Amino acid sequence: MSSQNPSDQVPDYGQYVPPTDQHGTPGAQHGQPGQPGQQGWPGQQPPYGPPAQQGQYPPQGQYPPPGYQGGPAAPLSPADTKTWASLSHLLGGILGFLAPLVIWLVFRERSHVVDAEAKKALNFQIPVALVLLAANWVLPGFLSGLVVLGVWVASLVLGIIAFQAVSNGRPTSYPIDVKIVK
Repeated sequence: MSSQNPSDQVPDYGQYVPPTDQHGTPGAQHGQPGQPGQQGWPGQQPPYGPPAQQGQYPPQGQYPPPGYQGGPAAPLSPADTKTWASLSHLLGGILGFLAPLVIWLVFRERSHVVDAEAKKALNFQIPVALVLLAANWVLPGFLSGLVVLGVWVASLVLGIIAFQAVSNGRPTSYPIDVKIVK
């Protein structure tokens, strides 16, 4: 039985040799000049990590690699928390329930304040959307337009009031508090 030095088993990645074309010209495959032991242009930083070897990386199109366990998202800073919590109300008043829904889905695990405020905005904007939908279906044309405009303006004003309250660190509440999203 022959003993091998452990350093003999680990390949040396100190000298990276660029891929060659069919004629053996280093770097010509990518249109880059090269010398043996040099990657790309002189003075260029070598690529990160060891060179890819056959079978070392997952097949093309498989990302993330099998077995990858994504880490938890970093918590929001206090400034970002205030920004996103207040924007959930303002954008909810302007755009409807989709803005607080997206903000809630993206940031709910990163900040409990954004989670709570986006849910408040969402729980207000969903009934507003249902009222707008019902007004369009039930009421005749001109009356429907007046109701839709009035409900949208009221939603916008309440969204601005809630935006200012969150921006100033005060608690928020809406006149309609239906717990649709819990």
